Amino acid sequence: MPKIRPKRTSRWPFLWMVVSASAGAAVHAAQTPPRFAEWTAPAPTAAQTSISHAAQAGMIAVPAGDYPIGRDDAAADQQPAHTVRLAAFRIDRTEVTNGAFAEYLNGLGLQVRGPFAAGTLAAGAGADAELLREGPYGTHVQYPIIALNDENARIGHDGTRFVPTAGFADHPVAETTWAGARAYCAWRGARLPTEAEWEAAARGPDGRRYPWGDAPPDATRAYVNRDPEATAAVGSLPAGASLFGILDMSGSLAEWTSSLKRPYPYDATDGREDPDTPGERVTRGGDYQWDNRPGTLTASHRNGFSNEPSQGHRQIGIRCAADGG
Repeated sequence: MPKIRPKRTSRWPFLWMVVSASAGAAVHAAQTPPRFAEWTAPAPTAAQTSISHAAQAGMIAVPAGDYPIGRDDAAADQQPAHTVRLAAFRIDRTEVTNGAFAEYLNGLGLQVRGPFAAGTLAAGAGADAELLREGPYGTHVQYPIIALNDENARIGHDGTRFVPTAGFADHPVAETTWAGARAYCAWRGARLPTEAEWEAAARGPDGRRYPWGDAPPDATRAYVNRDPEATAAVGSLPAGASLFGILDMSGSLAEWTSSLKRPYPYDATDGREDPDTPGERVTRGGDYQWDNRPGTLTASHRNGFSNEPSQGHRQIGIRCAADGG
């Protein structure tokens, strides 16, 4: 796509990418899809971004192979059950935390004035404030990275740096847009997983119903809580680990994938992995607040409560993937 130089005063250059608003939403019918800036920032290092650097180094290897995807005994959008051959890849052991995402924001050199508490970023708080603010549905000219003006955000600013709210540094980051999730993973040298990779990592080659097996979820395996204020620290339920040792793949936050919401069978070559195609993106894993019933906490569930990519969501977070075993 052509590069466009925007009219702004920030000292950081960036590339525009067209990403979609929600497909079929009437409010978007006469609008150009929002644009999102992918910022250039130094890659994570152990000294400067210890949380993100450690997460990248500690990714879990998922071997190449044929993996069962979908179920014939589940909702229509999970049918038909089929097999997808995947190359080896790596995936985060836990969801990305508020502490890790704050490291990313601090690497961008954004012109934002603080201090402000999480959830209170004002529109006039610097040249780059709108990159971090969510507007009403359908109003974005440019995608935000994360909605730091939303009450469920857990990252603020101390006047010098972005900081997680006390007690929430190791909780999963919420309120990132789909494009913001992609940008964080790219900064780390990673990417979002496809939904087939996510399901393979959760179900394994034996096609289990839940990451831990076929037993129904309970409080030792899947974190659920309808209180929007009450997330849990990542990795706090080791009994819910998948075959590969990956945590929080059922309950906690749902997670963005790279894939457009399209019918099965999954085919990575049919356009559903095109980042520039308009449409909602699949989220996986159920979530602590809305999709927190046994049927929506399964590893094959793919119809999340909300999937609009231009908005932040209290119940959607991030898990990064990377090529190679």
